[in-house]
Amino acid sequence: MIVWIWDAIGPAADACGVAGTAVAARRAADSLLASGRARAARVEQAAVVIDLALTYGYCPTGRAWAGRMESGSPAWVPVPCQPERAAL
Repeated sequence: MIVWIWDAIGPAADACGVAGTAVAARRAADSLLASGRARAARVEQAAVVIDLALTYGYCPTGRAWAGRMESGSPAWVPVPCQPERAAL
């Protein structure tokens, strides 16, 4: 299963979450950027991995976007693929 992990950091809030689509993840981070509670955000695609003990984790695929405020609106740019982080 593919999910989208997001995080946002800033002077008033550090937050993170998991969403089912890239749009939903960007929307969650956008609200923190637009309100000024976060300075920067990241959205990253990941695969859910379940091990034999039935615990789960997230394995990044290498697709990611960085967000920040630009001209009064959140702007997202692709992050160059980092092969050492990508698992798929």
